[in-house]
Amino acid sequence: MTAPYLALGLAGPHLVELSASRALLSRWDALPVAFSVLGIDRVDGSTPAPVTLASSAVGATLAGATKYGRFFIAAAPQRDHPYNIARRVASLAHLSHGRSGLLIGVRDGYAPEGPRQAPAWGGAGLGGGAPLNAQTAYDAARAVRALEQSWPHSSIIGNRETGILVESNRIVHVDIDSSFSIAGPLNAPEPATGASVIAWYAATAADSPPGSDPIELVIGDGGSIPVVALGKEPPAGGVAGVVLRAGLEHSVDDLLDAAERWLADGFVPVAPGGSLRGALGLSAPAPLPATARAAFPVPRPHVSL
Repeated sequence: MTAPYLALGLAGPHLVELSASRALLSRWDALPVAFSVLGIDRVDGSTPAPVTLASSAVGATLAGATKYGRFFIAAAPQRDHPYNIARRVASLAHLSHGRSGLLIGVRDGYAPEGPRQAPAWGGAGLGGGAPLNAQTAYDAARAVRALEQSWPHSSIIGNRETGILVESNRIVHVDIDSSFSIAGPLNAPEPATGASVIAWYAATAADSPPGSDPIELVIGDGGSIPVVALGKEPPAGGVAGVVLRAGLEHSVDDLLDAAERWLADGFVPVAPGGSLRGALGLSAPAPLPATARAAFPVPRPHVSL
């Protein structure tokens, strides 16, 4: 059986520490791990730490300050409508050149709940809301995937002769009506590297996602990529990878030291650089159906005067 790859899990204080140190960023960037989860404590049921940073904000820092490290940002629809999550996910993929992805959870440990009857994102005061459960999180993941694909990257043609910069008729509505009502499209094009990888957090088998598409990876003891606390022994085998998670009592240096030991002791190194999808050996997701409703008419060439 092939040896597992290694990934890292960072909680709130580690995000503060990592983003403030060029030396740590450089060391993290060169480490041959498959990926890191930024803010795993947002979705794993942990008690919130005294300090943290927004997962996507740290992702933007890492995308601009590093060249090789891959990462998931952690998010849940508890505070943010999936349209807002999708904008962050797509923006990070552009910034990181495909080195980023989304780990979706049911709850965000740092976010307040909305109204009792609709605790997911209803607290934003924008109307609506949804139940705070696995189906809502799964519907959010489906919405993020569809929105990120609603403006295909290949539609950007930049034809100077015709004056057509974008084949705008290929930008489509997503027309979602599940836990969320969305017509779309997203106001940002799909990244050049394609739609971002979407993972799901499952602490136990009972926390598995209600469906498969678009979930491409299940992280946690209920999935194929278990999470092991720093200081514990790695699993004996039978897993594709392992997330080594630092506790609040550990520093980022402690985590990187342990990762280097585990890599030297049999975990498969994953060469730094390249897209997250490529590092995990995942195929590109299917595009949206050809029957999707066009958001704009076919553009016409400009007319010379």
